[in-house]
Amino acid sequence: MYVCKTIGDKTGDNFMRKAKILKIWNEYVFKLYRPTNVNENNKIEVHFNFFNQETGKNKQIKKSTGIDRYAKENVYTKQANDLIDSLIIMIQGGYNFITNSYPEYVKLNPNSNISDCIKSWLQHRETDVENGKIKKAELDTTGYVFDYYKAYLKKNNHLHEKPGSFTVNDITAFMRHIEKKRKLSPFTYNSYQSRLTYFYDFLIQERVIVYNPVHKAFRYSTKKLKTRYEEFDDTTLSKIQSLLSSDQKFADLYIASKLLFDFSIREVEQLRIQLGWIDFKTGILSLPEKTLENGVLVNATKNGLSAKFQLETEHLDLITGYIGERDADENYLFGGHGRPSLKRMSDSFLTLRWDAFRTKYELSKKLKMYALKHTGNYNSLDNMSPDQLSLIARHEDPAQINAYIGKRKRDVIKLGDKKRF
Repeated sequence: MYVCKTIGDKTGDNFMRKAKILKIWNEYVFKLYRPTNVNENNKIEVHFNFFNQETGKNKQIKKSTGIDRYAKENVYTKQANDLIDSLIIMIQGGYNFITNSYPEYVKLNPNSNISDCIKSWLQHRETDVENGKIKKAELDTTGYVFDYYKAYLKKNNHLHEKPGSFTVNDITAFMRHIEKKRKLSPFTYNSYQSRLTYFYDFLIQERVIVYNPVHKAFRYSTKKLKTRYEEFDDTTLSKIQSLLSSDQKFADLYIASKLLFDFSIREVEQLRIQLGWIDFKTGILSLPEKTLENGVLVNATKNGLSAKFQLETEHLDLITGYIGERDADENYLFGGHGRPSLKRMSDSFLTLRWDAFRTKYELSKKLKMYALKHTGNYNSLDNMSPDQLSLIARHEDPAQINAYIGKRKRDVIKLGDKKRF
């Protein structure tokens, strides 16, 4: 049993604004530090002391994950409290902030066998989930892949061999085996192989091996394969927009579709939007780097970087009409039952809403909601440069933008606004 106490906010005291106690948990005192001048080099941080067993002294730990330094005081204070809750969970789990590791971590070496290496890798990925570096779904997929890999190694009496003994041919043999057994598509085949790549890269970082046998293993080229998503033609797009805008039962889906088409805000990113992230006076929607989900800090955006979007009048009118009277800042924009809610909906919520909309109006099952993002990006090439589109779409890899350009080159060439001879 532990004692946990939250300290009130003394906003009138300038010093307390700079460094104030937010929470006391057992012997840990969590303080919020706000520098006098907040800028790109000065962050708002949570400070606490952690005992260093090697020195016999406390060490001050500083954390700022998920705190927007430019947010209003009530917003960044809430974010700091969320961070503290996450830190307490980590401490309860035995996390050591001096070594940045959990207990029972076994240091690998060149003599470690493949079985111990896999065990260590899965523990490492669990820590990544707890720190918000990857999603739980990624951990689950990794687990499935290595269940198959361990079963294959066990069947061939390789579980106790050293990772350095495995070659490109060994990796290809396993991938061909699992491809046939599980009837993998080329996309899934490449996805499984990528998990093996991450694993062996991890072993290189741990100095267990010096060469990754997966790097030159066979991999499918997916450039000419039909993808899951295709752009909407103008007629279909106009029909969908008309149906969504006229059916109040799908007001939430209409807003989500516009945010996806206009700003490339992905479905899962939208499901994390809280009303406090929207400044209804300036029209700016701010997505932070991190947010708390089920007591764990996760990336609020796909790439883990904060983002700001200037909503236009039509977006704000739709949102205000949808939420009615102003809800609490902590409520999620999309909460089910046609209104915001304190409960965060599942990742499949908007997909299920799209399926319901498509079924009601007897639309083709080939029409995927996520295709709206690709359609919006593809059509944007008419009036903006690839660099501008890359910025809006938040694509770190130019490959997707190049794919839009490549498809555009196959379109019928029209003069448009080009000056004539």
